[in-house]
Amino acid sequence: MAVRTDFEVEPIKFRIIFAVSLISALAVIWSVYFVGTRYVQESAIRALKQQTQSETAILEDHLSRSLDVVTARLRLVAAYANVQSLNDERLRGDRLYELIQEDRVVRSLSLVDDNGRIVASSNSRNLGALMPQSELPDIAAKGNNSATISFGNVYEYRDIFEITQDTPANSSLRFWLASIPVNISGRIYHWIATINIGLFENLWQRIDEDPNTEIAVFDYQGKRIAAHHGDISKSTQGFGKELLENVSRTDLGFFESQINSNLFAAYRSSTAYPAILTVVGDKSRLIETLKDDHNQAKFYALAGSLIVLLLMAGLFRWYLTYEKSLAELANQIRATGAHLMISESSPDGKILWANPLYLQTTGYRLSEIKGKSHRIFNSGLYPRSFYKEMWSQISRGEIWSGTFRNRNKAGEFFWVKTTVIPFLDPWKRVSRYVALYTDITESIRTSEQVDHERSLRKELSKKNRELAINANTDTLTGVPNRRAFEQFRKTVIEQAHRKTQPISILMLDLDKFKDVNDTYGHVAGDQVLQEVTTRWLQQMRTSDILARIGGEEFAVLLPQTTVAQAELVAEKLRDVISCTPITLNLGDGKQLALVVTVSIGLASSDRVADDAGFDALMAQADDALYKAKRGGRNRVAVN
Repeated sequence: MAVRTDFEVEPIKFRIIFAVSLISALAVIWSVYFVGTRYVQESAIRALKQQTQSETAILEDHLSRSLDVVTARLRLVAAYANVQSLNDERLRGDRLYELIQEDRVVRSLSLVDDNGRIVASSNSRNLGALMPQSELPDIAAKGNNSATISFGNVYEYRDIFEITQDTPANSSLRFWLASIPVNISGRIYHWIATINIGLFENLWQRIDEDPNTEIAVFDYQGKRIAAHHGDISKSTQGFGKELLENVSRTDLGFFESQINSNLFAAYRSSTAYPAILTVVGDKSRLIETLKDDHNQAKFYALAGSLIVLLLMAGLFRWYLTYEKSLAELANQIRATGAHLMISESSPDGKILWANPLYLQTTGYRLSEIKGKSHRIFNSGLYPRSFYKEMWSQISRGEIWSGTFRNRNKAGEFFWVKTTVIPFLDPWKRVSRYVALYTDITESIRTSEQVDHERSLRKELSKKNRELAINANTDTLTGVPNRRAFEQFRKTVIEQAHRKTQPISILMLDLDKFKDVNDTYGHVAGDQVLQEVTTRWLQQMRTSDILARIGGEEFAVLLPQTTVAQAELVAEKLRDVISCTPITLNLGDGKQLALVVTVSIGLASSDRVADDAGFDALMAQADDALYKAKRGGRNRVAVN
C-alpha cells in the first residue's frame, strides 16, 4: 500500500503568519481591556444617574405623602381646638394618642399656649414642658389669623420634653418640628407635631444601600434636614446653595455640580412643603469601587497575554518537530499494517489493495478481489440503509467506525471492528478510502458463551427462589406454612431480645370444621379455609404473620404488640368471620351461605429471650384456645 507523505511545508510563510497572529492576539487582548474598562465605568455612571433619578421620584412621593399626613393631623386637631375642648378635656392625651397610634410619621401631637407651655399632648411626658419661643413661628409676621403650617428645625431628641434637658435620653433619635397656630379666645396657641425622621431614614436604608449615593432632604435655605450616607454633600461646601439655584429654575431636575465635578444630583421640590428631596451621586466613589474590577481585568489581560505567548511558543516548537514527525508517521503506518487488516479502495468502492493479514483472514488472493466491491464479503446481516448511511458519511470526508460480520471465501462468518478513513487530496476531495480492521471473532464467541452461561445461572436462581417460596407456603390458602412460621419466629425472638419488645401469639381453630367436611365435602372445606384466610389477611399488618399450622388450625404472630392490642386484633379476626356467612359453590350452580365461627387463644409476653420462652408462650396460647372451646366457642380467651 502506498502511503502519501508529500506534505507541503513553507517555513517563511509560517513564521510571518506566526508573528502576525501573535501581534494581533495581543492587540485584541489589550484593546478589549482598555475599551471594556472604559465602557464598564461609563455604564456604571449612567446606571448610577438613572438610579438617582428613579429613586428621587419614588422617595419624593413618599415624603410628600408623609407630610400630607402631618398636615392632615394638624388641621384636624386645629379645627377642634377651642375653649370648651380645653375645659372638658376632649384634648386628653389618650384621645390625641388614638389619632396617631397607627401613624408612623407623627411621633406626637402637642398644644402650646401663648406662654410656650405645653397644655395637651399625646405624649404625657411633654405636658408642662416649656417650648422656647424661638422655636415657634412668627405669627405677627403672617397675621394673627393665619392657619399656615410651618416647619421648623430638626432636633437630636426623641420628643419635645428632651429639648430643655442637658443630655438627651437617646441621641440617635431625631424629629422635625411642624406647627400650626390656632386662636382660642384671642390667645394664640400652637399645635405642634414632631415628625419621625427615622421613618424616612429607615426607608432610605432599605431602598438604597449603595455607598456611592446619598439620599437627603434640604429646606429652602439650603440646610440639610436629613440624609442617608450623608458624607457626600456634607463634604462639599456650597452644595446646598447650588441646589437652590437649580430649584429656582425648575421644581424637578438633574444637574452635575459645578463646585465638585464628581457630583451629580437629581431633585424634586414641593411647593406645599419646604422640603427638597435630593439623591446625590459621587462618581469618584463609584470609580473607586470599580478599582478592584479594573485590576482584575488587567490581571486577566496579562494572564491572557502570557497564555498567548506560551501557546505561540508551543506551536512554534511543534513546528520545529513537524518534518521529523512526518517520517515517524510513515513508520507507524507501516507498523500498523503488520498488526491490523488493511484494505484500500477507490472512491467508487472498488478494492485496490489489501495487506497479507487481510488476505489470510478472508481466504482470498489479491488477484481475486482486486477491482471488485466489498459486497463479496457481505454476510446479509445488515439492511441496505446501514451501508447507505456509512457511504454517505465517508463520502463527505468523515471517518466512520463500526462493526461488521463478514463471510470469508469458505462461507464462514468472522467479525471485524472497522474504521474507514477517507484520504483527501489538496482540494479536499476523496481520493481513496483506507479501512483498518480488527478481528474480534474470538471475543464475540467468548461474549456469546458468557451471556449463555449468565442466562443459565439466572434461570437456575429463579427456579431456586420458586422452590424456596413453595417450600414455605401453604398450597391451599397461599399463607405461610409451619416451616415459614418457625423461620419467622427466629427473627422475632432476636428482635425482641435485642430491643426488649412485647410479643403476642394467637392460636385460631375453626369451630366444628369437621362437620363442614363431612356434610358438604372437602371441596367446600377448602373454600372455607381459603375465604377465612383472605378475610384475616385484610385485617393484619405487614409486620405480622398468619400461618396455617395444620388442618383448620392457624397461628398469628404479632411482634411489638401488647396483650391489649392483641386482644383487639383477635376480636377483629373473630368478628370478620362470624359476621358475614361464607358462600359455598356446591356444583351444578348450587350455592350455600354458611356461617363459620372461630375460637381464638391469646398469650402475650413483655419479653421472649430464647426458643424456650417462645415455646412456653405457644403452649399458653394453646391452653387459651382450649379454654375458648370449652367456654362455648366463637370467642377469644386470654391466658
